[in-house]
Amino acid sequence: MPQQSKKQTFLQGAIILLVANLMVKIIGALFKIPLQHLLLDEGMGVFNVAYQFYTAMFVISTAGVPVALSKMVSESYTLGRNKEIRSVIRIAGLVFITLGGLCSAFLYFGAGWIGDVIQNPAAVLPMKAVAPSVFFVSCISIVRGYYQGKSNMMPTAMSQLVEALGKLFLGLGFAAFGMYKNVTVEVCTALAILGITIGEGIAAIGIWVYYLRDPARHARGRSAEYRGSKKLVHNLLWLVIPITLTNSVTSLTTLVDTTMVVSRLQSIGYSLSEANELFGMYNGKAFTMYNLPQTLIVALSISIVPAIAGAMAQNNHGLTAKNLGSAMRIAMLIALPAGTGYFILSGPIIDMLFAGDPNVGAACLRVLAFAIPFVALVSLTNAVLQAAGRVRVPVISMLIGGVIKVIVNYMLVGMPRVNIYGAPFGTLVCYAFITAVNLIVLRRYVQLPSLDKLLIRPMAACLGMGAGAYITYKLVSGLLGNTAGVALAICVAGALYLVLLLALGALEKDDVLMMPKGEKLVRLLHLK
Repeated sequence: MPQQSKKQTFLQGAIILLVANLMVKIIGALFKIPLQHLLLDEGMGVFNVAYQFYTAMFVISTAGVPVALSKMVSESYTLGRNKEIRSVIRIAGLVFITLGGLCSAFLYFGAGWIGDVIQNPAAVLPMKAVAPSVFFVSCISIVRGYYQGKSNMMPTAMSQLVEALGKLFLGLGFAAFGMYKNVTVEVCTALAILGITIGEGIAAIGIWVYYLRDPARHARGRSAEYRGSKKLVHNLLWLVIPITLTNSVTSLTTLVDTTMVVSRLQSIGYSLSEANELFGMYNGKAFTMYNLPQTLIVALSISIVPAIAGAMAQNNHGLTAKNLGSAMRIAMLIALPAGTGYFILSGPIIDMLFAGDPNVGAACLRVLAFAIPFVALVSLTNAVLQAAGRVRVPVISMLIGGVIKVIVNYMLVGMPRVNIYGAPFGTLVCYAFITAVNLIVLRRYVQLPSLDKLLIRPMAACLGMGAGAYITYKLVSGLLGNTAGVALAICVAGALYLVLLLALGALEKDDVLMMPKGEKLVRLLHLK
């Protein structure tokens, strides 16, 4: 019975974050698509350059904190050590909020130097506008880690929604104001990012007010055992540093695109404006769509850390394997159809959502479509290895993958006939390699789910779904236009995918039972 309860907590938390992240992505699309129409490809190129350097500072100061805190809080909570939890939060707050402030200051005062190094002075003012966000997100991450460790995903979900709404209303509003005033692309981009920064500040205030007013943080635990401050600091840093290094490599692969692509394009004859425009087509169009399913997978990764850590604290290997199997199956049920749909409908989707020439973005998205399942598995396997205490493995695999990305990018983007199309291919090769390494190592410690329902049956369903989407689009778009064709093709694909999953027996009854209203869903879907 305890196993079932714990697993239900894991899946319900995952579902809360899945729903929240889906809403965040919808809001994000409502932000980025109009923003692309305002800033156009050149402006979006500058926007993404500045935002990727913010992401790098965020990773250095904060990225490992929620996962590390989640693991430590989950272990202490499982063992009834509430006093220890409060000490962990105080230590983490002191160290990482301070570090976030320092990274914010570095990004603000070093923006000019960074602009010179990457040969992109247009990104300087936007980098200064986004710099305070690093401090605000550091504050948010402490509280998120605390509640994730207690398998309460609601504060994380709500803060994500506040951040997204801040982007939508403030970021888009400021950008529109800049266009109305006819300011330069650089200033307009900085105004859009300033709106995002203010939204992060509001989210930070909100989540800390929620935490400080929560009476549960003062609750007494059932155990008087307590690890001293030195031991807690050691354990926290032992977790945060490798996790941060892992995420730093992920950020590095994106920074490789941000810095190397623009400069390599200039080296083969493109002007700065043309290079930013091509980068905007790739990053602002193809990469924006590519990231949509990944955000949903991140929800599973966040939820699985306390579930795995709690199960391992009790030496419950059976529950560990079951939680991992559920997460991986759900991840593939999302990633595989997303990749298939992007490959089949890349051109129509880009043309429907974004201004300008759709061809470059569509071609990049077709390559990235193959990377989606690999990135999903990397996200999950990294989280499981970290929760299991094998924190060095993701660091090594991600570092080697990052080196591969650098080499592939440098070679391919520097070829005039390949140019921008080398960047998505580098991403594909990078994450395929990391996935292979992580799975080989992980199988030594945790039983992996069978390939039948993990890959083979969902892939068969995706083939049928893709054929249905392609035929529907061709039939409808010729009569009703591109937008109607895409919309109906997606609806047909979704319905056909569900039917094929059921017909092929690709859904696991136990997974569905652990969801809210799971018994009703099992009866509705006639699962056996």
